[in-house]
Amino acid sequence: MPQPTHHKAWQRHWHDVFDAALGPDDKEPPENVDEDLQLQFEFASLDAEARRRAFSVFPRHEEMLARLQQYQSTPARAIGPDEAVQLLRDGLALVEPMGLDVPDANGPIEVLDTSATTLLNAFSEADSPFIELHDALGEMALRETGEAGQDAYHFLVEPLYRLETSYPILHWVLWPLCAPPGAPDATEADYRLWRGGWSAGWGRDRVFVFDRRKEFGLA
Repeated sequence: MPQPTHHKAWQRHWHDVFDAALGPDDKEPPENVDEDLQLQFEFASLDAEARRRAFSVFPRHEEMLARLQQYQSTPARAIGPDEAVQLLRDGLALVEPMGLDVPDANGPIEVLDTSATTLLNAFSEADSPFIELHDALGEMALRETGEAGQDAYHFLVEPLYRLETSYPILHWVLWPLCAPPGAPDATEADYRLWRGGWSAGWGRDRVFVFDRRKEFGLA
């Protein structure tokens, strides 16, 4: 499968940034960008200026960096179950008109925690209620910011996931590639749920929010 048009040039640019910020690496980067572990893991080691240089090749890089900096400079705040449920309802109501399959925003939403089941069991037959939105973000980036935007979306998924091991955070950071400036943010609810100590699930005809505040050190 051919690699996206921009990925090789961006790989070289990022390695130049790594060499300048972290010291030269004599190893040749792998031919397949998807196998470049330095790209995936060493972004976390860069300071703010090096990250700015790394992002400078992407469309809407300033907006994405601003979100990343906002996330990293803003302490997480625990939210209660009622706020978590309302956040999920608001997020579903925002995504419904986009023509994507999501649960009914006005339907029942369960509140689960470890006194009832484990996180693993809860999600063993469930996925995010926003799974279709997540799958559509690459195509949305293509429509909004062109081939470069779509390529940037796929290039950045792994480095941003490895940075925080969180899909809600990486989707929120990458949203500027996917929609016009000022458009309602379809990733905001999932992001705020995560930051508040919750994960949303959808499966087997049930929709739920799972309380992870203790796991995240917010209880």
